[in-house]
Amino acid sequence: MFSLPWLELSRFKRHTITRLAIIVVAVIPAIYGGLYLASNWAPTDNLDKLQAAVVNTDEGAEKPDSDGEKLQAGDELVDKITPKGEGGFDWQETSLKEANDGLAEGKYFAVLEIPSNFSERLVSTGGDDPEQAGLNLRTDDAHNFIVGQMAGTILNEIKSGLNETTTAEYVSEVYLGFNDIHSSTKKAVDGARQLNDGATDLHDGSGQLSDGAHTLDKGVGTLQTGIGDLDEGAGELEKGSGDLKTGADKLAKSTTEAKNGSKKVADGAGQVADGTGQLRDTADEATDKAEDLKDKADDLVEGTRPKLTQAEDDFDSARNTVNGDMDDRVAQLREDYPDDPNVQKLADDMDNLGGDLDKAHGRASKAADEAKDLEDPVKDAVDDVMKKIREADKKIGKLDDGAQKVATGADDLHSGLIKLDAGAGDLAKGAGDLNDGAIQLKDGTEKAKTGVADLKDGSSQLADGADELDKGAKKLVDGSKELADKLADGLKQIPTYDKSDRENRSDVVAVPVDAEKIKDNAVDAYGEGLAAFFVSLALWIGGMITYMVINAIPYRALMSSAKSSRIAWAGYVPGILFGVAQVAVLYGVLSFALDFSAGSWLWTLLFSILVAASFHAVHQLCVAALGGVGRLVALVLLMVQIASAGGTYPVQTAPSIFQIISPFLPMTHAVNGLRTLIAGGDMFIAAQAAVVLLLMTAICLVATMFVCGRKRMVTLTQLHPSLTL
Repeated sequence: MFSLPWLELSRFKRHTITRLAIIVVAVIPAIYGGLYLASNWAPTDNLDKLQAAVVNTDEGAEKPDSDGEKLQAGDELVDKITPKGEGGFDWQETSLKEANDGLAEGKYFAVLEIPSNFSERLVSTGGDDPEQAGLNLRTDDAHNFIVGQMAGTILNEIKSGLNETTTAEYVSEVYLGFNDIHSSTKKAVDGARQLNDGATDLHDGSGQLSDGAHTLDKGVGTLQTGIGDLDEGAGELEKGSGDLKTGADKLAKSTTEAKNGSKKVADGAGQVADGTGQLRDTADEATDKAEDLKDKADDLVEGTRPKLTQAEDDFDSARNTVNGDMDDRVAQLREDYPDDPNVQKLADDMDNLGGDLDKAHGRASKAADEAKDLEDPVKDAVDDVMKKIREADKKIGKLDDGAQKVATGADDLHSGLIKLDAGAGDLAKGAGDLNDGAIQLKDGTEKAKTGVADLKDGSSQLADGADELDKGAKKLVDGSKELADKLADGLKQIPTYDKSDRENRSDVVAVPVDAEKIKDNAVDAYGEGLAAFFVSLALWIGGMITYMVINAIPYRALMSSAKSSRIAWAGYVPGILFGVAQVAVLYGVLSFALDFSAGSWLWTLLFSILVAASFHAVHQLCVAALGGVGRLVALVLLMVQIASAGGTYPVQTAPSIFQIISPFLPMTHAVNGLRTLIAGGDMFIAAQAAVVLLLMTAICLVATMFVCGRKRMVTLTQLHPSLTL
């Protein structure tokens, strides 16, 4: 089974050049794959070795509502990207001319221009007319297209960072604005509540005003009536004051006359007082005399009664004497001198005398009786007279007192009349003024009457207005309450943010989607990610080189009786051995030179050997079937597979023709299998790829067997080939 393959290999031991050829065949895939992967192992990690220019012409701008704080966004951006390793490229701040010259000469791979209005447009995001701040990044594809693409990525990262910062600052201001809105709305709520309280007070006041206005209107109506009455009264007052003026004038004149008369009265009263004084003195004197008279009358009464009694007794004694002794003596004398006329006359006289004595005695008795009878009446009369005298004296005293008072009063009256006259003068003057005032009052009341009529209209309008105001105040109360309630509800819906919460939310809103890139089965480097493609490419090239060095089939064996399968096998085994060697050398270089690693080394190596076996089977078939043209076909297949294997970009991004042929090409499955094994993905994909590769290998070997069978017959085309490579 291995005799023919060993025989085929043994020819490489004959010469040094053939031995070197074995080494070259084994090493070329490693050189190809290693160099490619080494040059593309981690290109993005070395971008800081590329110089780029940044031209900062930003003039800065004042931040809104910042008390003069100025934003120098251009300087900040330059400070951020120019430190080594911070901005992707090795950014150098230069002038525009130097940057342009450097870009044209290839010194700088990119030029970032920061315009003069960069800060101004950034701060405009917080104003009324926001504008986008622009950055200009220029690259020159004439120097390197990929660098231009990377510069775009770097620009996007710078732009994202600026957008994040600017958005965070803007959103922070927005959240701060929420706090301001919340605070302002809270003040508005307090104000609305105060407005509601004020409106309630206003409503109460307007109600009171309405009641007061109606009361006022009613009062003004009463006032209007009163003013009418007042006007009439003023008319009457005017007339009365006129009469009063006339009367006052008369009174003043009368008081003057009375004053003058009172002088006379005072003088007369003084004279009367003097007279009453004298009368009083006289009365006192008369009273004294009456008292003496009374005493004397009493004495007389007391003295008369005994004298009358004595007289009665005397008359009685004289009568008895006359009537007794005298009569006896006269009778004796008559007897003695009966003829004597004297005696007779004496007797007659004695008789008359006795009669007179009887009469006198009778009159004395009567007088005594009468005196006795008169004693009490006289005494009473005297007492009565004395009483009257005393009363008269007292009355005269009172009269004198009264006269004195009258005199004093007359003096006072005169003094009062002087004052009264002066007052009457004043009264007359006041009455005149009163009359003038009454006239003015009448004019005033007429004007007041007109004014009150206007006031009545105004008070009616005021009452109506007060009613409207009360209704409006009621609506204002309801509206202000609704406003306060709505504002309070709205206030509950307006969030507030403290500094940490605001910063957190600003960061979240600035970057609402945190697109964290999570790689399953991540590889360590860009080159490691491309290793599946370049290893497959290297092994394909290795297969091409192998069958350039060795025969696809041992042609001499075609002349023998060996079976075609054995002949095909004999050509394939050396190739697969070279393939194994190529795999070993290639992975040795990758491991030790590029720090290459694989998810599963064993299966990666075994699968790589399977890939090499498959590729060598394809190359064997091509060379065995077509000879030199077969190598050209293998080269064409290489180019087709580079385009359709999806080694760098997914095959879905390629034109549809490449997507159609991709599943039928071995490199597609080699790349898929190696990619899974190197990165450590789903092993089913690797197993599926291995099965496809085994099937393709088997098909190629069967086809090679068929070709060997056909190679046993020499055709005219083989004898005279149209093209030999």
